[in-house]
Amino acid sequence: MPIDLNAEVIQRLTDDTDGWLTTVAKSGQPVPRLVWFLLDGTDVVVYSHPTGAKVRHIGNHPRVSLNLDSDGDGGGVIVVGGVATVEPEPVDPRTDERYWAKYDELAERLGYVEMMGDFNTRIRIAVDKVWTTPVA
Repeated sequence: MPIDLNAEVIQRLTDDTDGWLTTVAKSGQPVPRLVWFLLDGTDVVVYSHPTGAKVRHIGNHPRVSLNLDSDGDGGGVIVVGGVATVEPEPVDPRTDERYWAKYDELAERLGYVEMMGDFNTRIRIAVDKVWTTPVA
């Protein structure tokens, strides 16, 4: 069931560019990976290389979390959790208008534009949990 996201969570999921996606390996070991992501309604979309470990991990353990950085003083931490699904058809992230609008300049600056076409496996996270640091 979708969750209501508050304004702070929506703003961070919209504006932040990097997050730590944590999947669980077959061994049970949590495995964080730095990812780019897009808020799509109450879902979070991540693109991966089709042979990426996160794709295999989700097949075995679909519950994941996405962690956003703190403000540097221990506040501002946002973590969302939910069930991830790997979409079966390849999708070039450069053709996802909203995703590419968020990341095109960063990809250009880093020299990743051509390589991004290889990250054509879309992962959709149905967010059902949110954790934040307490407000003082």
